[in-house]
Amino acid sequence: MNIYGDETLKAQKNFINSGLPIHRNLIVAYSQIKLACAQTNIELDYLDKLKGDAICEACKQIIIGQFHEQIVVDPLQGGAGTSFNMNINELISSLASKTTNQLVHPIEDVNMHQSTNDTYGTALKIAIYTYLIELENSLNDLLVTLQAKEQDFSGIVKMGRTQLMPAVPCTLGQEFSAYSEMIGRDRWRIFKSQERIRQINLGGTAIGTGITAPKKYIPLVNDKLRNITGLPIARAENLFDATQNNDQLAEVMGMIKVVALNLEKMSKDLRYLNSIGEITVDELQKGSTVMPGKTNPVILEMISSISKKVIGNDLTVSLAIKDGELELNAFIPLAGYCTLESLDILIQGINKLNKLCIQPLQANKKACYELLVYAPTVTTILVTKIGYIEAEKLATYMKENHVDIYGASKTLNISDKETIDELLKPERILSLGESFDSPKDK
Repeated sequence: MNIYGDETLKAQKNFINSGLPIHRNLIVAYSQIKLACAQTNIELDYLDKLKGDAICEACKQIIIGQFHEQIVVDPLQGGAGTSFNMNINELISSLASKTTNQLVHPIEDVNMHQSTNDTYGTALKIAIYTYLIELENSLNDLLVTLQAKEQDFSGIVKMGRTQLMPAVPCTLGQEFSAYSEMIGRDRWRIFKSQERIRQINLGGTAIGTGITAPKKYIPLVNDKLRNITGLPIARAENLFDATQNNDQLAEVMGMIKVVALNLEKMSKDLRYLNSIGEITVDELQKGSTVMPGKTNPVILEMISSISKKVIGNDLTVSLAIKDGELELNAFIPLAGYCTLESLDILIQGINKLNKLCIQPLQANKKACYELLVYAPTVTTILVTKIGYIEAEKLATYMKENHVDIYGASKTLNISDKETIDELLKPERILSLGESFDSPKDK
């Protein structure tokens, strides 16, 4: 049964039904704001305590997950979020009115001393902040797994590649160390992005001047919201600026996009290494309905799809933010939806990637070795010993006769097995240029 009111019904009729969900974090954050506002208005004697307590109880029910199905306004809406605010107001009003057996008005009581323009922006930032904490934790878990793989694979020498072509030796551990460093930077970026998104404009009401809000109300409502959420949110120094300008969203979305870019790069790398057999990812499901035995790296493909979606969302957020006009941006619901969606799917994707792909991922030492010693460019290890010309002869012979570096060097009498073995030891590869000093350099 629908328990919202006429303004919500109008919004349902006027806007499209995209099927896109209103994110749970946004519903919870908005209800937390309504709770803080009601508590403040009760304390300052602006709101009748019976009504106020009923409003508070209704808010608490929504915060713990009840009645979310009653939030029905489509995310792709006009009005800068007014319809969403009214959906929340009307839902709380209906619940509170049943409790008190008297009319609790959605605007006069539930929306007292508020505007959509300060409550929607604040709710959005709280919802984003909550997701950012989750994303940081997910990235940290992934980082720990990658660092463990880095250690596990430190002794496996393989062929490094540039432009997807064999280049010079490295270790598989070094490759995973690069992923670790990359994800570590992502975690730091997400941590830093929380700083400005925690600055809210609650109390600024319509355009940031605080019109219709009593002077004592503004600092108190922010204090109560901080206590309710448990987050280090802070009132913006300039509420006028914080109401009309939303560059913080674009900044946060940009950092989220960088996470997506890095995940896309890593997933493509791992798909390639899996395809040539240097690593093995778990076979999770059938890969074909016509080719028996075929499997696909579905988790890595999923991450690539998620990343592309997030990158597209970043452009949408940028377009929405730039089209703000004077004292308000009508497109904040669109920017907010895309940001929350990006955070949600990234968190889910990273958790799946970590658990189902990276943790069980195995190295194939035999494949790494064979692809290394049969690659003509492996002769680079001998350049400082025999010179470029001789090394090129060796590489050419390997290529033309399809033999490994050992067979070619023996036939051409250019080097010996012991020297090659020494130069291909993991500790030599890991010691950077010191392994390849020419005799005259020592």
